[in-house]
Amino acid sequence: MSERTESMRETVRALYDRNRQQGHAPWCGLDYDFICPSNGTYPFQWFWDSGFHAIVLTQTDVARAQAELRSLLANQQPDGFVAHVTFWQRERYEEMLKTYSIAYRTPHLSDCIQPAVIGESLEYVARRGGDAKFVAEHLPKVRRYFDWLDRMRDPDRDGLVAVLQPDESGLDQAPKYDEYLKVSPLEKRHEAFTEAWERVANPYQAVGRDHEKMFALDVFVVEDVLVNTIYALGQAALGRLLADAGDAAGARDFEVRAALTRKSLFEKCWDEKAGLFFDLAGNGERKLTTNSVSSLLPLALPELPQEQAKKLIAHLENPAEYAAAYPVPTVAMNEPGYDPGVVGRSLVYRGPSWMNTNWYLTRGLRLHGRPDLADTVVDRSLALVEREGFREYYNPGTGQGNGAKDFSWTALILEMLAEADASR
Repeated sequence: MSERTESMRETVRALYDRNRQQGHAPWCGLDYDFICPSNGTYPFQWFWDSGFHAIVLTQTDVARAQAELRSLLANQQPDGFVAHVTFWQRERYEEMLKTYSIAYRTPHLSDCIQPAVIGESLEYVARRGGDAKFVAEHLPKVRRYFDWLDRMRDPDRDGLVAVLQPDESGLDQAPKYDEYLKVSPLEKRHEAFTEAWERVANPYQAVGRDHEKMFALDVFVVEDVLVNTIYALGQAALGRLLADAGDAAGARDFEVRAALTRKSLFEKCWDEKAGLFFDLAGNGERKLTTNSVSSLLPLALPELPQEQAKKLIAHLENPAEYAAAYPVPTVAMNEPGYDPGVVGRSLVYRGPSWMNTNWYLTRGLRLHGRPDLADTVVDRSLALVEREGFREYYNPGTGQGNGAKDFSWTALILEMLAEADASR
């Protein structure tokens, strides 16, 4: 292990000690132990955040990684659904919650999804010394969640799951949704995006958030490239875990499902002229042609065809698009909606660099023969954290850290450093 990796490991330990949330929740009668995204801004347990936190924790404390996933799955619903936010200690934050635009299943559970990082998270725990009993107990739970996604979010059976509102992708106000939401790409007001969210969410409330009826409304149905890349990775991880558990039929099922998701991504979402992947919008599957980091994310898939990988890497190396001083911006720099700094009142994914997407892209670059470019992204990402601390996101031009402070998934820099060490 390199000296810089060991130093970052200790820094991450301290961050995760600061952001640890432990206690007992009377509303469900359960104990909880998780890392919140940020004490000052996001004190609750978010689904894909916890997936990332568990992966990082396998570098420092596998038992705590297990606790993270145990808490995340503790309130799984009978149908397999897992909320994108669990408000374990809601009563302490009622004033903060007045500012949230969220659909609730119960006062303590949201009624939305986020990208299914949890499939890979469980595999990281298993591969890095997780307790066999824990893996055996939680593999069926994660499988049930993926079964729920397959059953409830893929009505056309093409292997691509749909998000039904923009925040379900985790990318919230990304410019790629602007035209679909009828928001100007130059809009700076948070209120405009809240109104757009309500134009989607209010009709859903009117139909009782029934999935069949929400799809039929067709107000926001997006087969998102980032979401489905992560879904494909998670399905493949579950296939391997099921094979390890001796469930050959289950393993084969998930291998087939992952292959179908990849096939649809590679064929339906690929735009040959642009050399990019694009989300599919509406039941008619119209391409949303904004050039954003989602367009590059299939690089993280080992099975990505070589010619597609080359074209994505060319975009990453283009100084007009993604080759910023502090890569990788989450929107191409020549897009009208690109904004590298703080936009409005915390409008996110409109341009700044984020550590989670950097992690997926550096993994992909190593898979597809460009460890040199991966190392460049890792080195510049490390410089951001060392200079600005663990911020929610960073300006790709200046490196300024913005958004929440002590942001927990930014600790993915530790995973990126470990992967760089392993590749040498």
